[in-house]
Amino acid sequence: MSCFKTFLIPFKLIVMLSTSIAIAEDPNKIIAAKVNEYIITAQDVLDAFERLPSKIKERPLPELYPSIVNELINQHLITKQAYKEKIDQNKIIIDQVKKNKDQIIARYWIKNFLINQTKRENIEIFYNNYLKSFKKSKEFNASHILVKKEKEALEIIKQLKNKAKFSELAKTKSIGPSAKNEGQLGWFSSGQMVKEFEKATFALKKGAITKAPVKTKFGFHIILLNDVRDSKPKKLSDIQQNIIDRIKKNSLSNLEKEIRKNKKIVINDFKDVAKKVNN
Repeated sequence: MSCFKTFLIPFKLIVMLSTSIAIAEDPNKIIAAKVNEYIITAQDVLDAFERLPSKIKERPLPELYPSIVNELINQHLITKQAYKEKIDQNKIIIDQVKKNKDQIIARYWIKNFLINQTKRENIEIFYNNYLKSFKKSKEFNASHILVKKEKEALEIIKQLKNKAKFSELAKTKSIGPSAKNEGQLGWFSSGQMVKEFEKATFALKKGAITKAPVKTKFGFHIILLNDVRDSKPKKLSDIQQNIIDRIKKNSLSNLEKEIRKNKKIVINDFKDVAKKVNN
């Protein structure tokens, strides 16, 4: 697994800070507050909002806005006081500032690196390679009724033989999440279902129902094979985000290997480090 963890601030729709603003402006140019000549921008507010714990961020930004702005004002005034007392010349502070600066630069570089790696042309190259390597396979569309006991499953099979509707029994008898969809599981191919379920489904003819209950770790299934088709490659629009995610993952993995090449890296054992910290 890659050691890289990226913190990429997501793009957000700018909440209108005034109902009189007709056209959205650059949030870096919108003034949220002023302390003498010091300006706090709408972007400062958005950045502060992003740094909040996820639980707090569940609340709407307009509700949090006054608290965020006042906190930014206090932060500015406290910082000015700290500079007066020359805290910025403290060695501990200097070291922390350098580390924070290094982290910001690294994040910014990685952000731009990934943007470059996921350009449209690279996405299309990845997709074209996918099309070239695509191999057709069979896809199956099935419905099922899942129950806990074999006796229940046998009784349902008996009802189906007596012309009971599969969809109705699935809705009323099945304990699986697909019960609300009349037992329909949609399309799937080899490797997507548990082995016992898959084997029984693949052995059916279109429109047929399993003659005996199929036991899996989930319970007992009665399976109806609705249809079979040859698989087709997915459209780019359907898998573009997956491609972007894959490119990012591969790019970060390759980057890590490249930058670590020929570097002497020593990672001390956690117990040894913890022992020294606690001494």
